[in-house]
Amino acid sequence: MRFTRVLVTGGQGYLGSVVVDLLSRSGFEVVSLDSGYVTDTRAALPHVTYVQGDVLDPASWQTALADVEAVVHLAAIVGDPACGVDEDLAMRTNYLGTIRVVEACRKFGVGRIVFASTCSNYGSTEGEQVDVWSPLNPQSVYAQTKVLAEHYLLSPHGGGPEPCILRFATLHGLSPRMRFDLAVNIMTASALAQGRIVVQGGSQWRPFIHVRDAASAILKCLRRRPGSQAVVYNCGSNEENYLIKDLAELIRHEVPGSVTDILGDVQDLRNYRVDFSLIRQTLSFTNSFRVVDGVREIRDAMMNGAYDDYLSPRYSNHLRALDVSHQGAL
Repeated sequence: MRFTRVLVTGGQGYLGSVVVDLLSRSGFEVVSLDSGYVTDTRAALPHVTYVQGDVLDPASWQTALADVEAVVHLAAIVGDPACGVDEDLAMRTNYLGTIRVVEACRKFGVGRIVFASTCSNYGSTEGEQVDVWSPLNPQSVYAQTKVLAEHYLLSPHGGGPEPCILRFATLHGLSPRMRFDLAVNIMTASALAQGRIVVQGGSQWRPFIHVRDAASAILKCLRRRPGSQAVVYNCGSNEENYLIKDLAELIRHEVPGSVTDILGDVQDLRNYRVDFSLIRQTLSFTNSFRVVDGVREIRDAMMNGAYDDYLSPRYSNHLRALDVSHQGAL
């Protein structure tokens, strides 16, 4: 079965905007669904249908699934700090929202759903390398919502879409809806703008993946041959696991004149090193970009005058969530 018409939830987000562009250029008819919760981006691409709606309210958008053959489900409140602003809303959006999307897919006969999960589900592994069969140990509400959504997708649903779950490494790189609340992006921007890279602890492991590579992995999942069993992949590259202190040193080398300030206190207890062999073996996925490429493109963009306002709330899921929360309280 070859999918030709795809709906992308969260299609105007950091990853979603890159996915929509890639799928459109790859010959898919694309429907982009976005609530506008964390982005004001309204850039329109040719041959893309844009729909505004909330995954919690399928009645307002589910007719857009007519003739759609596959769904890429990215819509979520993303990141530990953003989910911490309103944990109930995060649970409803990320978990209940996934259930609503699957139910709508079943109603309209959608054949496949590609779901964006996270390697953060592994929590703290003390540096031991983990694979998709390793125990999950979520350390935050964000990861908890993703684990629950995975469990739902992997449970039997008669007539429902075939799930393909991608546990993404931490994203980095340039996107039409830029974020500077991601480790590589904010550390690079701080090195450029302030000449300083702040590291808390530094001995934590993290895997990273460029946002364009993440989009390419989604395309691979859409092109995967139908199977009788759901599949979970860690999405990234074994070579792109870094100690945070080594990541800071890499950025310092790429931004001459910057210094690294290592603080002893560790506020983020996550520590995970991930094995990505399965996605390479099964989907022939290999990354085209490394962390250094993301660092260089952000550095060059800022040196050419872009993102002088990189600390603006519009580049941060957490700050955007705070703004929305405050507006709702007025």
